[in-house]
Amino acid sequence: MSTKIVQLKARADDSDIGLVKGEPFYVITSADAVVGLDKFIAKQTVTYQPATETVDGLMTAADKNKLNKIKTEPLEGLKFKTPGGSVFVLSVDNDGKPVFTKEESDVR
Repeated sequence: MSTKIVQLKARADDSDIGLVKGEPFYVITSADAVVGLDKFIAKQTVTYQPATETVDGLMTAADKNKLNKIKTEPLEGLKFKTPGGSVFVLSVDNDGKPVFTKEESDVR
């Protein structure tokens, strides 16, 4: 199937649209003026449902799970790991001073 493009020529000078007699122009239309185009476009459009922690959507379920784990409220502590593998928790005391506490290892 080939697409036909219709080129027209101005029948007379028309200063309102900026054409002079004999000048070629193309008709501009909108998608809703073409019968059936909306259904054709709808078939080509990819839509996504919201992602859950178990079902992919606009993002993967794994990414949604990670996103849900991000805490937005004030944190009580942040964990840091040293190059040697020790884990420390940074928190603040009631005076706002930083406190590092070594986390005990569960490995015995």
